[in-house]
Amino acid sequence: MNVQNSIGKLKIEKRAYINGKYVNAIGGEVIEKISPIDGTDLSGIVSCKKEDINLAVKAAKEAFESGVWSRSTHTYRKEVLLCLASLMEEKREILALLDTYETGRAYKNYYEDSIPKAIEALRYFAESIDKYYDMAVPADNTEFGIIKKVPLGVVGLIIPWNDPMVVAAWKYGPALAMGNSVVLKPAEQSSLSAIYLAGLTKEAGIPDGVFNVVPGYGEIAGKELALHKDVRGIFFTGSSEVGKKIMTYAGKSNMKKVGLECGGKGPYIITDSCSNIKESAKVLADNMFYNQGQICSAPSKVIVAERKYDEFLNALKVECERYVPGDPFDDCNNVGCVVSREQYNKVKGYIDEGFKSGAEIYQAKNVKKHHKNACCIQPTIISCIDEKNRLVTEEIFGPVVVVLKAKDTYDAVRIANDSNYGLAGAVWTDDLNEAFYVANSVETGLFHINSYGNDDNRAPFGGVKESGLGKDKSIYAFDEYSDLKSIWVHIRR
Repeated sequence: MNVQNSIGKLKIEKRAYINGKYVNAIGGEVIEKISPIDGTDLSGIVSCKKEDINLAVKAAKEAFESGVWSRSTHTYRKEVLLCLASLMEEKREILALLDTYETGRAYKNYYEDSIPKAIEALRYFAESIDKYYDMAVPADNTEFGIIKKVPLGVVGLIIPWNDPMVVAAWKYGPALAMGNSVVLKPAEQSSLSAIYLAGLTKEAGIPDGVFNVVPGYGEIAGKELALHKDVRGIFFTGSSEVGKKIMTYAGKSNMKKVGLECGGKGPYIITDSCSNIKESAKVLADNMFYNQGQICSAPSKVIVAERKYDEFLNALKVECERYVPGDPFDDCNNVGCVVSREQYNKVKGYIDEGFKSGAEIYQAKNVKKHHKNACCIQPTIISCIDEKNRLVTEEIFGPVVVVLKAKDTYDAVRIANDSNYGLAGAVWTDDLNEAFYVANSVETGLFHINSYGNDDNRAPFGGVKESGLGKDKSIYAFDEYSDLKSIWVHIRR
């Protein structure tokens, strides 16, 4: 697929979407950036500031208070959201094209995996809303109580660039299903698909003001959204550093509800009893390298029993050759670029530091660089490194995995938990008792046994420690976008 020909056929919308209309930013500013694919200028998406955020929140609040969506029936909201999912399916190629154009991730990966997952998530939430029950409290003959979930009101959603449509659906799906109005701030690196999605929401029948998109820089638009006193909930996916700022903004404003899905350094444990080393290495590579390592739940901290260490390391070196980056618009290519030159330099800096530290570095050999300005990084394995090195403790967010030795299972658990993060993890073992010991002992919000990344929408997703708070996905996500309200009834005799 040719980038210029494919994109050239599209009328790319770069404006904000507020109160059912595409509008320019009041100040006239735009986001400036270059393509990670070939270095061409991608500037021009509007950059919203405080005045634009105020307009979007005002529209969302008025729509919420009107009841046109917030007090509509579950059946109506379900039908509209299912219609939106069908429209996304019809426009799947365009959504994949826009995300590839901006982020440099492989088109094939977006088209075959990411966009379908977003559609599936939206359908899950739409189908679940009329199966999510309130509760009654039986008391005595003259009294009883009702405990119900009520929508928060206006919610702000701040979306990351590494998987824009999926994470957005995880958040606006349950938010809209519960009856909230949404103001969505996409990442400045990946705004086009969210802007396009906004037009589909109108076509699906979502009333004006209920769904708004305000592109802009995180430190400006995102901050103003988190500080806004008419926003009753702020939900963010991104770095732990920014997540802490979001919590501060919520406290400084109106103590709004906060949901955070932040960084990770996923421990991936191979015990002495694991007999399927090749499969464990393949699954690791599949989940570590497919998006140039730009996955918050990536299993980037591998902990291997001493007796299995060399065998596993050799198997992983073979597997990483399947994920050499190339032209993102090549239909046969599974791996594209990192999202920006800034991210490229950051990840390369970590790798260079690994060389200087004396660690052993292996990088995939089959180079397929398609353009001199492409921001592509070879899959990289770092071994023979001290477990306190910052390459082991910090989230690199690139195709870089560190491999450590463990004396035994207890030592592996200790190394896994010696981390500020706690998002996802895994253990590979043939011992059922050992499997559950490790699963129960490692401090993560999600844990896999002899697998990785194959959970679905029924399983909540979110971390502990500096990986955040709250949950995306599953029926539990409705709890994030609602408040509990108790109604007590006295019946006169």
